[in-house]
Amino acid sequence: MGKLLVFQHIEREHSSRISQYASERGITLDVIQLWKPYVLPDVSMYDGLIVLGGPMGAYEDFPSKEDELEVIRKYQNTLPILGICLGAQLIAHALGAKVYPYTVKNTHIKEVGYCNVVLTEEGEGSALFKNFPKEFEVLQWHGDTFDVPEGATLLTKGSKCKNQAFSLGTVYGVQFHFEITPALLKIIADADSEWSRDGMTESKDDLIKRSEELEPIMQKQCYQLLDNFLGSKFSRV
Repeated sequence: MGKLLVFQHIEREHSSRISQYASERGITLDVIQLWKPYVLPDVSMYDGLIVLGGPMGAYEDFPSKEDELEVIRKYQNTLPILGICLGAQLIAHALGAKVYPYTVKNTHIKEVGYCNVVLTEEGEGSALFKNFPKEFEVLQWHGDTFDVPEGATLLTKGSKCKNQAFSLGTVYGVQFHFEITPALLKIIADADSEWSRDGMTESKDDLIKRSEELEPIMQKQCYQLLDNFLGSKFSRV
């Protein structure tokens, strides 16, 4: 049915629910594990590129950064590209926008846990958020944010961290995590020693419990977004 290329930055932040989606839809998922020695394939042979999250900053140096930026810039007009969290920040950076630590009252914090985001007027008409309600709940786990690139459109806003999703043609950046299952969330929470002091409003146990309660909704949301993203190959916003 199709082929997707995935850039994965660290072992614990894997494609998770995206892999489930691809398996059920009969889509081939080729994952490049960027923390290992890698060779980039011919990206033009794919129907889309997904860039996953990670703990590094888009403004920092890391081994795969320049390769990723080059791919994003080269294929931004010819291939649907979707960035999640760090992936969104890398896209923003590749398109000339500023990426920087998220601060509240001049204090760097992480936005962690479940919260609602709201579609902008442009977001309501966006192909990426077709069949989404005006306001919906999402999972946050990030310590950086981005400015919307010049010429791009802000699609969703948060009550705390404003810029949550943007588009430029068929290139999309999404700050929140729609791909993380409860099992993966537990791995991330166990591995991140800073979560408890960085603005989180839920305990770890409460967070995992909430993720389990929301799992049917989050899976439906993820599948709808990915259906919309792949459809964007044929209709630009």
